Amino acid sequence: MKSSPLFRTLAVAILAGILLYFGGQIYRYFDDPLSTTRVYAAKTEESIHSDGWIVREEETFHIGSGILVHPLKEGERVGAGQTLAAAYNSAGALDTVKALEEKKLQLQQLEFALDTYLNPDAALKLDSSITDALLALRADIGEGDYGAASENLSALKADILKRSHAYSSATEVQAQIDAVRGEIASLQASLSNVTTVTAKRPGTYASVADGYETVLTMDFLKNITPGALRSVHKQSVSADVGKLIYSDTWYYATTLSEADAARLQEAGTVMLRFSKGLEQDVPAWVESVSAPEGGQCAVVLGATKYMAQTTQMRQLQAELILNSYTGLRVPANALRLDDEGRSGIYCLVGFTAQFKPAQVVYQGDGYTLLRPDKTVEESKLLRVGDEVIITSKELYDGKMIYNQ
Repeated sequence: MKSSPLFRTLAVAILAGILLYFGGQIYRYFDDPLSTTRVYAAKTEESIHSDGWIVREEETFHIGSGILVHPLKEGERVGAGQTLAAAYNSAGALDTVKALEEKKLQLQQLEFALDTYLNPDAALKLDSSITDALLALRADIGEGDYGAASENLSALKADILKRSHAYSSATEVQAQIDAVRGEIASLQASLSNVTTVTAKRPGTYASVADGYETVLTMDFLKNITPGALRSVHKQSVSADVGKLIYSDTWYYATTLSEADAARLQEAGTVMLRFSKGLEQDVPAWVESVSAPEGGQCAVVLGATKYMAQTTQMRQLQAELILNSYTGLRVPANALRLDDEGRSGIYCLVGFTAQFKPAQVVYQGDGYTLLRPDKTVEESKLLRVGDEVIITSKELYDGKMIYNQ
């Protein structure tokens, strides 16, 4: 059966239409290629890498021979006259010391129990103290101040033990108090040849000295130079030495290029992020910047937070964070201006290009962080997950975009 001329003409026309369509798609692709990606939330920081030393006002102590006992926790705050360490003449004395501490705690609990009979409000005050201690403990853990958290936890345990004691009469409690006082006196009398070291001034306790206490001093910071930092060497210390840190302020001294030192000095404040030893970022200020020496400057940063966690930290690498930015990340070449001169990006919504205004938060290497313009209508608000158009020669709001 032969096909009619009309059928052949129709077939040719259809084939020509198909070829024309695909030819147009191919031309459009190479002439105006389309590439998209997704918008996502991101954070970036401007920082300077450093390698430096922690400097504190501190003094070592030496206790001599004997069985050494450190009654304090690392990073614990101490008052003037408080015992820092004690040396006993025998191992058995350590058991006596432990028993003595337990009896002293028991005496506190009994004295509180007696006070509740004499003062009905004592229990209410203790309940309030327990509540306050719980809130303080929660705040310490939230801020990452585990040294303070440990102290508050010990005090909380003691208060709870006090609250748990109940006796049938005040006479019974007094009898218990007299008995425990007698046991304490007996235990104290059995201890002999005890050597103790006490704090000269209030400060923060550290159980180990590292040999830099007499090198990295406040006087060292007064005349600090890049050369002085390069020549730091520790001194030898005895095994049974600890130290007391006197000031609430500690310092981080490092060597930076002149350009980075100038950036830091202009910023005034930074966040310190150590490579190890401390999980939290530390707010710090620029204490001093030395005169240039061979294109470098010695920079000293001061800080007051996390003293308890930094007592054994000394030479450390750190990131000095000048600024931190958060926003919606898009490729740098996706940023455009609309007809009104507003900055923003074009997003693929269905089959059309839609302009979504946004302000530039930070311009990075090959990317841009944006903040959505919240003055626009809801449908044009830039969001995480939007499909942003990266490449296309000509874009305008409402332009039809074909699959390519």
